[in-house]
Amino acid sequence: MTGRDYRPFVSEQRVGNREIGRPEEADKLLLRMKQGLGSSRYAAPDYEKLKALALDKKIAANRTLIKVNKLAAISKASRENSLLKQHKMVWDKELRKLESARKIAEDEHEDLIQRGTSEESSISMFMLDMEDYTLQLAAQLQEFQQATADPIWTLKEDLQAWLAENGHLVGTDQMGEVLDQHAEICCTIDSVKQQQDRIMSVLNKEQRELEMDLNSSTLNKIFTGAEKFVVEGIPEEAKELSCPHNALKESVLKEFIVLDRRYKGMLKELDKRHEFVRRSDTGEWDPNDHFTFQALVEQHSHDLPNRRTLYMDRLRRQLPHKNRTELVEHEEWVRSHRYYNNHRKTLINTWAKSKQELYNKAEAVFADAFLAEELQRVSLINHQKQQEICQQLYEKIQLWREQKMEAERLEAEIEARKQEKLEKQRIREWEIEQKRRAVDKEKIGEFHTRLEKEQEIAEKANQQRLEELQRLMKVQAEHDQERVSYRKEVVARKLQARQEEIERKLEEEQEKERRLQALRETVQPIVETDPMRILQATQASNAKLGIGIEEDINIQKPLFELKGFSADKVISDPRLKLEQELRRAGLHTNPYAMKLLSQTKPLRPPRKDQESTLLKTPSKLE
Repeated sequence: MTGRDYRPFVSEQRVGNREIGRPEEADKLLLRMKQGLGSSRYAAPDYEKLKALALDKKIAANRTLIKVNKLAAISKASRENSLLKQHKMVWDKELRKLESARKIAEDEHEDLIQRGTSEESSISMFMLDMEDYTLQLAAQLQEFQQATADPIWTLKEDLQAWLAENGHLVGTDQMGEVLDQHAEICCTIDSVKQQQDRIMSVLNKEQRELEMDLNSSTLNKIFTGAEKFVVEGIPEEAKELSCPHNALKESVLKEFIVLDRRYKGMLKELDKRHEFVRRSDTGEWDPNDHFTFQALVEQHSHDLPNRRTLYMDRLRRQLPHKNRTELVEHEEWVRSHRYYNNHRKTLINTWAKSKQELYNKAEAVFADAFLAEELQRVSLINHQKQQEICQQLYEKIQLWREQKMEAERLEAEIEARKQEKLEKQRIREWEIEQKRRAVDKEKIGEFHTRLEKEQEIAEKANQQRLEELQRLMKVQAEHDQERVSYRKEVVARKLQARQEEIERKLEEEQEKERRLQALRETVQPIVETDPMRILQATQASNAKLGIGIEEDINIQKPLFELKGFSADKVISDPRLKLEQELRRAGLHTNPYAMKLLSQTKPLRPPRKDQESTLLKTPSKLE
């Protein structure tokens, strides 16, 4: 602390007109230069103690951080265990379901084999061939095992026996006797590894080929049986039907073409609307990932609470290389793909059913036409009557077509309502999630409102405190103004007396200098001439040669003794306390506060050599 200003101490001596010629000031400057940049008034700080305190604080902070991290880890582990328990319950339920399905499939398989191998069955020969093929595969498997796996086990047993016999020779002087055997064994093992690699590559290749054959479109069409096969155009059996009237037959057969054109347009519109679904059967995902996605979603029933949260967490664990955005997009794609396939199957099945119904109707119409022809021959009905009957029959076809179109429209509406119901269910789940988020937002808003109220109360208290301080400062300012005017008068009187004192001292100094000059002239020394002094060694040259220098010199001794201020001394300064209070009140940048800080005095008055001449009122001479 340097007195009235807060600037760091500078070693340059400030020379003013009032310090010239004062011996006490010169003595203080000499003492200051001997002591260095430090000061004897302040004790040197204990850095070891400060380091120990800092280390204790750091250790305490680290312990607190460890506790916080531990609590966070415990909370995360609790949530993780809860999710894992729910996943375990879902998986146990799915496991029981799969076990039941496996038993049912095994029973059906055994029943099929028993019925197929009986003599009364039409596929008994096929089942016998399948049984022979199964036995042939078992024999090939045993032969493959004997050719590949058994030699490896035999080699392992031989190696264990060889190690049991010669293992104690490793690392001894007799190790040279088994080096040749060891090299031969290593060559054998490398050869076996190469053979196994070749066998595994062949098996992997055969596995890929079999998987490609099993996943071929031909087998899928044979075994899925989801869609009926529809032959476009007029069926051959419909063309072979006989009708007494060619116009009636042509009009009825044209209905097949109209029916095909209408259903083909509906399928084309469906394919166009779901073009992004038809690009790939797996949504541009890997088949294994797609199968995993479908299996995990199907494991969670629709009545399960938090179903979507559970299977999304399960997918995140099973498919760590897929982020949440990709999982959500694939979920939408699967839903669209399922709707597209179901709707397409429904359209194709309805198309096949409609063609069959149209064929049955045409057969009935042609039979009615033959009956009408027969009745005409029997009852001699004229040609006009026959045309009317044909028209009636055609109207029946038209009425049937209208009824069929209405039935198809109703089916489409039912399918749309189902889709709308699914969409409402998804919206309901979304609304539940939004309500939960709204509750959380409301809680957060209440917290912010409460926090704002507390801040308003604190601001009001601060405002009241500020008004009180401003009132006190205003009173203090008036008092200070009176003190300033009084101090100006005192300073003016002091300056006048000081100027008179300076003039008196100048006269005394001049008189003293005249007397000293006279005294110097009387005691002026007379020095004898010494020409050899130029040739003698100087003190600096002797110091370079090591002549006259002390031998024990501590070169590690610091140039200056470091001294500082202790924390208690710094805190006890009234200027620091005043600055902290003004900062808490937010008035530390006020010009009056800065002026008040500059006028506040320390506990001990500063030394004269530490006073600042920057803020002093200049004298008349200056």
